[in-house]
Amino acid sequence: MFGFNRYDIRLMINLFKMNVRDRYLGSSLGSVWAIVNPIFMLALFTYIFGFVFKIRLPGAETTLAYVIWLISGYGPWLANTEAIMGAANSVVGASGLVKNMAFKTELLPIAGALVGVINLAVSLVFLMPLLVWAGSPITWHVMFLPVVMLVHFSWLIALGMWLSVIVVFIRDVLQILPTLLTAILFLSPIFYPFESMPEFIQQVSSANPFYHVSEAYRAILIGKHLPNSSGLLFVSVVSLVIFYFGLAAFRRAKGSFDSAI
Repeated sequence: MFGFNRYDIRLMINLFKMNVRDRYLGSSLGSVWAIVNPIFMLALFTYIFGFVFKIRLPGAETTLAYVIWLISGYGPWLANTEAIMGAANSVVGASGLVKNMAFKTELLPIAGALVGVINLAVSLVFLMPLLVWAGSPITWHVMFLPVVMLVHFSWLIALGMWLSVIVVFIRDVLQILPTLLTAILFLSPIFYPFESMPEFIQQVSSANPFYHVSEAYRAILIGKHLPNSSGLLFVSVVSLVIFYFGLAAFRRAKGSFDSAI
């Protein structure tokens, strides 16, 4: 249906590596920054909310419970930001390749979105020692993390496919995206529980794929139970529909990329 083969997968892997390498080109540490940056942010959040504000979840004896709850939702959000920005800029950022090489350019936003996997992996690795320190053992439910990750990045790739086309013709989108993502972050129950939101906003958030994804990670890592299947199914269906039409729009528009970038 989508027309990808094994060669395309190998090319996509190479594009993924190129994205990571080129982003930190010229820096002394190079691609190591892809790991250092999210670790720094997560450590900063741990310090601020664990030792400065000392926020506690209801019924929790220490502030560590809130830190774990926060990172289990904010870690995937770091992946969201990296993936969406990477996919949105993928075609414009690879203008040299697009103009001089014949390949399936629709692989660019997919590879750009997959860069967010690094942030997610770093967040999960950072979280594991905190869970052990808090006396919260890792259970067999982590076996379902790959399923959640698949749904998660299907959603990000679907968004990225549309954004990559839009940015080619409207560059201002790249300027407003960080502000828009920040607004979505604070409108989504990442820093605060879903129940604390006004009832109307709760109803809106029920249709927010970012909310369902973060809750799925929290269910596995903190709740020690399987994520809500209806929420993941909702995100999967929305992602499939958006990706299908986004891919069609990309393929219609790519004939104009040479003159637009």
